[in-house]
Amino acid sequence: MATPILSTRVLTYTDSATLDAFAQNAVITVSHSSAASVTIPDASAVDFPLGTVIQVVQVGAGAVTVTVPGSDTIAGTAATVAAGDTLFVTKTTATGWHSALAT
Repeated sequence: MATPILSTRVLTYTDSATLDAFAQNAVITVSHSSAASVTIPDASAVDFPLGTVIQVVQVGAGAVTVTVPGSDTIAGTAATVAAGDTLFVTKTTATGWHSALAT
């Protein structure tokens, strides 16, 4: 299996957002004063390859929750990022993601 390469591509959001294929291996920053969500679309909408890593960094005051719709799942540590924290979400199966919180 190939080692994923983290991107230098940074996508900045100021509110809740649903990611698209361009988010593959990107750093996602969210700057919002209240709670927001970042939705990773289900596999039938955007088929991210296995090993895709999405890094979510909360740079605002409100917490950010990373979600997946439908039958896709996120396992691992909490998928909510507090101010100043980073969450790494890695695609590990066809419809599964694993998260790891870095504070």
